[in-house]
Amino acid sequence: MSANLPDATALLCSLLALMTRFSCLGCPQQAQLIRRELALLQRYPDEQMAPLLKQLGRRLEQDWAQLYYAIADETDPAGQTAVFH
Repeated sequence: MSANLPDATALLCSLLALMTRFSCLGCPQQAQLIRRELALLQRYPDEQMAPLLKQLGRRLEQDWAQLYYAIADETDPAGQTAVFH
């Protein structure tokens, strides 16, 4: 395991806990933390994190970025408008 990356199982557990807590509180800071952890998930080598999970992390990171900018008092630097159905 890379010295810069936490244990993959611990990261996944943290993500699940944060997502559950966010569903109860709707806190923008938690949304941003979830987004950052999803980005971290993508940095693992394929032998430590299944490519399918990394791919899912990439897609979910974009979703959480949109959610963050929809609820936070910040402007999306990419100029994208959050669209939710």
